[in-house]
Amino acid sequence: MKTLFLLLLTLSSLYAVPRTQVHMGTLISVEVNEENLSDNVFDLFRELDNRLSTYKNDSEISRLNRDYELNTSEITRKILVRSLEITHISDGAFDVTIGSLTHGAYRFGYDNERIPSKEVLLKSEKFVGSYRMKIEGNQVKILPGTIIDLGGIGKGYAVDLAMGKLQSNGVTKAVVAASGDIGCLSECRVEIQDPFHPNAHIATIQSTLPRFAVSTSGNYERYIKNKTYNHLIDPKTGQPEQYYASVTLIDMGDNTRLDALATAVSVIKEKKAIVMLEKLKIAYVLIRNNGTIIKSTMPSGISVTFITDTPTLNEL
Repeated sequence: MKTLFLLLLTLSSLYAVPRTQVHMGTLISVEVNEENLSDNVFDLFRELDNRLSTYKNDSEISRLNRDYELNTSEITRKILVRSLEITHISDGAFDVTIGSLTHGAYRFGYDNERIPSKEVLLKSEKFVGSYRMKIEGNQVKILPGTIIDLGGIGKGYAVDLAMGKLQSNGVTKAVVAASGDIGCLSECRVEIQDPFHPNAHIATIQSTLPRFAVSTSGNYERYIKNKTYNHLIDPKTGQPEQYYASVTLIDMGDNTRLDALATAVSVIKEKKAIVMLEKLKIAYVLIRNNGTIIKSTMPSGISVTFITDTPTLNEL
């Protein structure tokens, strides 16, 4: 059974009373004045879950994983194409072919989650690699044994599609949040959860931009027994993330990219991660496991304020 995960970030109500529903294994929150439009957003998340979930036997992704080839819908093809793009950008730190590790070896999201043996990891690693997936038009093929897992990009993709749907209906003020992935139209305020104290927040992000995107990933969100065995798995080693307690990425749009890169940064050594983010002009707040905070400069229109008793802050 897939576990429900709640918000990693807290957003302040600006436009309407938030409406919430559970989709894609998490709590989806929508703030928009027109109630029928929030229903449209929930319908979109429901549709995407039915197409992209690895936990639903009749989803497109499950059929692809089972049959090794599939003529996909356009909406599924696009997320797979974006996934390959971000695999290239991140030098393989993000890879949706990781399912033999996340679903097979660790069994994340199932009742029988486990810490796999070295032998199981070595066997599972053989089925991971972007070369194992080919896309030609709407036809997608994977090599036998490969399992596609869109858990590291799906919610960000859904937020982007929701933002687009709202904008096409003339909406200029709205917030859509899916766990740690949040998209805003117009003014927005988001609180970053303290990874060491789950009931507290460590900073507030304020945006006055017409479009704002933020994604947070942390080793405190999902783990087996303790945070050492968290869900942020390095596709190259099969080992859980050990660098950061929390990664928050901030940009002026494209939640799809932020969601996937937050996953990637979590398993990349700090210097390499910062070089990549700076090159892509993505702002960040990285919280090391020792509590030290690494913060980049923020784009015009975005500010980050930390609470007074936060640990050491390094500004880059």
